[in-house]
Amino acid sequence: MFDRANGAPLFPIAYGKYRPSDLPGELTAEEQPLPLKPAPYARQLLTKDLLTRRTPEAHRWALEQFGRFRSEGQFVPLGTMQSTVIFPGFDGGAEWGGPAFDPETGILYVNSNDIAWEGRRAKTPPQVRNKISGRSIYQSQCTICHRDDMAGSPPLYPSLQRIGDRSDRATLASVIQKGRGRMPPFPNLSTNEVNTVIDYVLKGENRELSADTFATLPTRYRFSGYTRFLDPDGYPAVAPPWGTLNAINLNTGEYVWKIPLGEYPELAARGLTNTGSENYGGPIVTAGGLLFIAATNYDRKFRAFDKATGKLLWENTLPFAGNATPITYRINGRQYVVIAAGGGKDLRSKSGGAYMAFALPPLSR
Repeated sequence: MFDRANGAPLFPIAYGKYRPSDLPGELTAEEQPLPLKPAPYARQLLTKDLLTRRTPEAHRWALEQFGRFRSEGQFVPLGTMQSTVIFPGFDGGAEWGGPAFDPETGILYVNSNDIAWEGRRAKTPPQVRNKISGRSIYQSQCTICHRDDMAGSPPLYPSLQRIGDRSDRATLASVIQKGRGRMPPFPNLSTNEVNTVIDYVLKGENRELSADTFATLPTRYRFSGYTRFLDPDGYPAVAPPWGTLNAINLNTGEYVWKIPLGEYPELAARGLTNTGSENYGGPIVTAGGLLFIAATNYDRKFRAFDKATGKLLWENTLPFAGNATPITYRINGRQYVVIAAGGGKDLRSKSGGAYMAFALPPLSR
């Protein structure tokens, strides 16, 4: 936070030293600034005591996986020898929904994702780097989302393993050339290249092409792919909260309140409530003392909180997750709040498209 008139920081900033990258030729900053206030609203360092204890089996699995990772906190360059923990993840902390600010109190309301991801830099073997083949095309164009092992990172990046059981060749070609959902089209790929990479994905065939059919040879190093740190049942492999809603007093830099936001209905039915969950879409705060937010991926709830205390005042289940920021307006003296509900981030639930409008009770005179 800075004084907008002169750029002076409103709270102290410390500067820490960080290790350099081990990637040949990559230069990283030797130090990074860290504000001392407000405290981070998402966890910054994953340790063994923060691994999931949802079940004993999930905890043992998480411990085993964690032993293979490098977890050193912030500003750690991705290594080439082992995966590095990104915590909060690539979709961690505040997301594109943005925060809400109350000019009456100086309080900022921000929702946050709080699960871990992992990633590394993979070295492309010389025999692959100097040839154009189904594998080299896949690694240069597809690995970043679907990973080297084609396992993806559901629900955002689907697995391509056994994709032939779920989709035919013509559909795959259409998706590659035209895109679908979050996946962009790849007009840079020729028909021959598309067919070659499909052969690799479907059958593991690594057919080579002549060098003049591809614009760029594979790079020496590549990103291994976006990978959520999820347990074998698909839940975050870190301990809750997996998503939070935070109220921060910008005058003091202190937290007014902090609560979990969202839950998994099937876990809540078994008694594991208030876990928080991934959430996309921001809050709004009103002069009447309310904070409205949907955002949560799995429970599809639209909620109203007391802005002063964080107490839940009302909730409604939407037909689809409301991954959006609501709006409020007034007609003939009556206040309304509207949320766009479309879902799409939970592959186990249907997605659609609806605007849901709710009327607030009239103020007593």
